[in-house]
Amino acid sequence: MATYITVADVDAILGPDWAAPELKEEAVFEANAYLTALNLVGIDMDDIPDDVKQAGARLAKCASQGKLYVQQTEGSLEAKTVKAGAVSTSKSFGSIDKTSTAAQPACVQLALSLLTPWRSNPFAFAVKRG
Repeated sequence: MATYITVADVDAILGPDWAAPELKEEAVFEANAYLTALNLVGIDMDDIPDDVKQAGARLAKCASQGKLYVQQTEGSLEAKTVKAGAVSTSKSFGSIDKTSTAAQPACVQLALSLLTPWRSNPFAFAVKRG
């Protein structure tokens, strides 16, 4: 796992009261794990860009509040009705779009926005000729 931020970095960005002292190390650990899983590209690990540290700080604060790895449990109730002649049937079900960024907490959405320049597209690949 890469280390994008430290507790000292988050304290410098958000102030020392961003989380209870006993939660800080675990929150920064979770934020670094989240950042590492994003497969960020083009970052000099000896000189982490400010936007990446800002995003990491927000992720750490989100983690300290238990929101970073929270599962989406609410969605919309949908109903479908089909009628053929005199016969009708209906079906109701819950729907959750887990792929939408809107399904993520606001703190995660902000961090992902800050990280846009360094996020790789999993469907893109480099083509080198000659």
